[in-house]
Amino acid sequence: MVSKTLFDELHDSPMFRTQIQSMEENAESLRERSLKFYKGCRKYTEGLGEGYDGDIAFASALEAFGGGHNDSISKAFGGPVMAKFTIALREIGTYKEVLRSQVEHILNDRLLQFINIDLFEVKEARKRFDKASLLYDQIVISIFVDVDEFVHSI
Repeated sequence: MVSKTLFDELHDSPMFRTQIQSMEENAESLRERSLKFYKGCRKYTEGLGEGYDGDIAFASALEAFGGGHNDSISKAFGGPVMAKFTIALREIGTYKEVLRSQVEHILNDRLLQFINIDLFEVKEARKRFDKASLLYDQIVISIFVDVDEFVHSI
């Protein structure tokens, strides 16, 4: 099986360079937008973490205030009902923590990789292209000079 590269018939031209420039600008714009989104995700995960802490702290305070199930004072002002609220608050806090963890893993980590690795690779590819293009131009000029010298020597 013969392997064939995707760019066998690629020719350097002003239109090609314009397209490269446009793609590079789009990548930079996407990087900036992704970075803003990443910062928003970080704030959201921090807020979820604080919300979890607040829910658990409130549930603990409510539980301490409500007393036990056998406490007559607690029963008088609705301790058993408060116990149900503390269970619900702890569950809500747990859901917030799970959501925070998922946003952290699925969005934050992947966005950071996309920004720092994938979009950075666009700039590196452009540098490699410019270097290869310069080398190609130097070789072409060298060949023309050699041919010109050969023609004049005849």
